[in-house]
Amino acid sequence: MKKVIKNVRFEGKVRDLVIENGLIQEIVESEMETEVFTYDAKGLLYLPTLADMHCHLDKHLLGESWRSLQPFTTLSKQLKFEKELLSSMENSVATRALILAEVMLKQGTTKIRTHVDVDPELGLKHLEAVLELREQLKELMEIEIVAFPQQGLLRSNSVGIMKEALRNGADLVGGVDPAGLDRRVEASLEAMFDLSVEFNAGIDLHLHDPGHLGVYTIDLVTDYTRQTQKQGRVAVSHAYCLGMVADTELSDTMNALKEASVSIISSVPIDRPMPRIETMVSAGVTFQVGTDNIRDAWSPYGNGDMLQRGSRLAEKNGWVTDELLTKAYSFITNRSLTPKVGEKADFMLVDAQNIKDAIASVPKREAVFSKGNLISGEEHQLEGEYISR
Repeated sequence: MKKVIKNVRFEGKVRDLVIENGLIQEIVESEMETEVFTYDAKGLLYLPTLADMHCHLDKHLLGESWRSLQPFTTLSKQLKFEKELLSSMENSVATRALILAEVMLKQGTTKIRTHVDVDPELGLKHLEAVLELREQLKELMEIEIVAFPQQGLLRSNSVGIMKEALRNGADLVGGVDPAGLDRRVEASLEAMFDLSVEFNAGIDLHLHDPGHLGVYTIDLVTDYTRQTQKQGRVAVSHAYCLGMVADTELSDTMNALKEASVSIISSVPIDRPMPRIETMVSAGVTFQVGTDNIRDAWSPYGNGDMLQRGSRLAEKNGWVTDELLTKAYSFITNRSLTPKVGEKADFMLVDAQNIKDAIASVPKREAVFSKGNLISGEEHQLEGEYISR
């Protein structure tokens, strides 16, 4: 069915977007047809929707009564605390996952990669809930699922349950701190890549291990990626170590990341080092952003807003020029920054002067469209049967 989104502003121009079958078919000065579904954007700014490349739909506390957290002392104590906290939730995993997904959709996020806990004790309960959610939201949101052994792949004897998770719909193999948690760097990575090869799956590794230990782990990841021909299907999340070691010591590592097409994903932490973006970009390394903690056992902060996270990225790095503010937005979307004919019609409308202003001011999302359907916004502006929440 044809739809027209009228009076959309981008690049200093106001145009109409003509949408059919969920794709942008035309960008015109004025669409005069009246027997179509229309939405008047009234000059609001077009922004591509957002991509959250690291979140945990199954572990947040939104919708729950307030839970008091404890200061981090040791990783083992924190993992025990998280287990106990999650077992006391009032709402089911399915309910909580839906709560967060709806929050993200209203904020303009239409693609996510979520890590979902699996281990022998927990089984596949969390995965089953998120798989059901993915099916429920398949017309609104693209969801990638990482089977995530939070307690340690080897430490918790989770290889078997990881196989079950991959057989039952998980897309990627997860892992966490081969040195700091599993205490067996090469054995842990070998297990991850063996699973990846057996199930033709990608990999996304949580890596908090610091300094040269972390860099050594990343170097091994790039080696295994090339050996198993997984170029372009492997990511390292967090990678604090790349912000701890001097650039002069990272040249070989950066080249290896580029050659193996291993991407780096950061949640832009404010309390820890993060990989230096300029170093990675100049080396040709793919860099992406996610929210990670959203009011969970690890932190009471976070609201799931990727536009706010993009603003934090720019501010943390001291970016003030138009070029760098625009670049900040490019790291939080998987879409073109301006509409393109033939592209999926996933976009949002905000009251801002331009994309730089949007990164700096983080305006309210006045409307969000997925495949050309309105999924969040003011119903009174509608003519036709759009989806609205």
